[in-house]
Amino acid sequence: MRAAALADPGAFHGNIAARNMHWFVAECGAHGAWITKGEDGRWNGWDAATAAPVSPDLAADFAPWHTGFDGSAAPHWRWFVGGRTNAAFSEIDRHVLAGHGDEAALIFEGDRWDMSANGGKGAPIDCFTVTRKQLLLEVAKCAVALETLGLKPGDRMALNMPSIVPQIYWTEAAKRMGVVYTAVFGGFSDKTLSDRIADTGARVIVTSDGSYRNAQVAAFKNAYTDPALDNFVPVTTALDILGGLELGLPEGGHATILATVREALDGEITVDRSDVMRGVGRALINLGAEGRITSADAARVRIAIASSLVTLPPRVEAVIVCRHTHQPDMIWREERDRWSHELTDAALATVLDKARGAGFNVASEADLLALPDSDFVRAIWASSKPMPVDADYPMFFIYTSGSTGKPKGIVHSHGYAAGVAETMATSFDARPGDTLFVVADPGWITGQSYLICAPLMTRVTSLVSEGSPVFPHAGRFASMIERHKVRIFKAGVTFLKAIMSDPANLAEVERYDMSGLRVATFCAEP
Repeated sequence: MRAAALADPGAFHGNIAARNMHWFVAECGAHGAWITKGEDGRWNGWDAATAAPVSPDLAADFAPWHTGFDGSAAPHWRWFVGGRTNAAFSEIDRHVLAGHGDEAALIFEGDRWDMSANGGKGAPIDCFTVTRKQLLLEVAKCAVALETLGLKPGDRMALNMPSIVPQIYWTEAAKRMGVVYTAVFGGFSDKTLSDRIADTGARVIVTSDGSYRNAQVAAFKNAYTDPALDNFVPVTTALDILGGLELGLPEGGHATILATVREALDGEITVDRSDVMRGVGRALINLGAEGRITSADAARVRIAIASSLVTLPPRVEAVIVCRHTHQPDMIWREERDRWSHELTDAALATVLDKARGAGFNVASEADLLALPDSDFVRAIWASSKPMPVDADYPMFFIYTSGSTGKPKGIVHSHGYAAGVAETMATSFDARPGDTLFVVADPGWITGQSYLICAPLMTRVTSLVSEGSPVFPHAGRFASMIERHKVRIFKAGVTFLKAIMSDPANLAEVERYDMSGLRVATFCAEP
């Protein structure tokens, strides 16, 4: 396998991409088609306008791209050049079109626990299943809502949420419409969130009112999103404001202040206003020591600069807030904040109206979900179609851990989904209908790849859990494996090491039947 990949990477990975994803080919039919290469070597799929099955008669050497691998501008390699796809179509739409709409796409298990349930073995208070049809509907509503807010392909969006299902809805909506997103781990500080928002150029942030962890309610929007947006200033903005002020200083004085502040903020993305003022203060002290400014003028300049930093341009256009914990007394900014459920309720009205316009007699969400799978997709497509994008079009970027230096944003393209899907077969022996439990947050690459993308690509049910896998006791994760008949388990080893070294913890784990597990993999440390 390695030799084949090295000998002709375009052909090797092209074969994987051709059978793992659907590709939009404009030349197939009047409106194009989404097609993939079957095991028999023939291409098949669905018409991009009517969702009718298609089996185009294509040449044996046909590929949806003109170049499988382009290394001419190394290290900026390009894959499947000329090919167009959309990860969301391959993750969601195609499975419903294939008749698997009632299959479980996601199972959510909340943090809170009822010790008396399940015959005294305990069970979660919150637990529900999302079918593939339900997932497509929720994603379509979110996509319509984002369009209503003015987002378009190429725009940026940030997510800062607990590990709950709405995060996946909004994530898939972004993929669907070609919006580039970044997910920020919920455990990061407001400063880190501020930096990521600025670095990505996000127009919209999706967050939640709160989260549950270890049976405790923690604020999210008030604790992270609001401080990130309100307490920090992008360095570029601060320098632009400072450079544009008329300070009435002697020649070179303004430039000295600007240079000193720039040096003080070097390496930062966003800063507290006090960080800017410290740089200003240092410059004013130096100017005073050189006799170039009086104390009265220094005070005047300090006040002028501080005043200019009080009211800044809005950093984002909207903050979408998912109601999860029903936090009381939450700070609300009418000009910026939007309830997720209000946006999606309005979007549902649009989805229903467009579906009726396409000839479907639907008056409610239940009517939509009652449609046969193929009709259901056509009804959804009336308001929200997956956007064909280049294979190397950015899908999301996620930051490195920072363990070897400053965190760096790594871009992942829509075409990357083909490779992640391949690992499900080669590394995890995953089969359609399996249930996968990944202990990971969407804010980490493991969460993006194996909690969301890979299982959705391969018709594997993903178990999404909020909170700790060892709360309220060490056997919590084992209980989840037993109750949900998990076949594949993927986790970091840190919490398992603590369990294995403590006989009491191990006894908790052994209360549950994990014999259904076929594969378990562990990461993060030896």
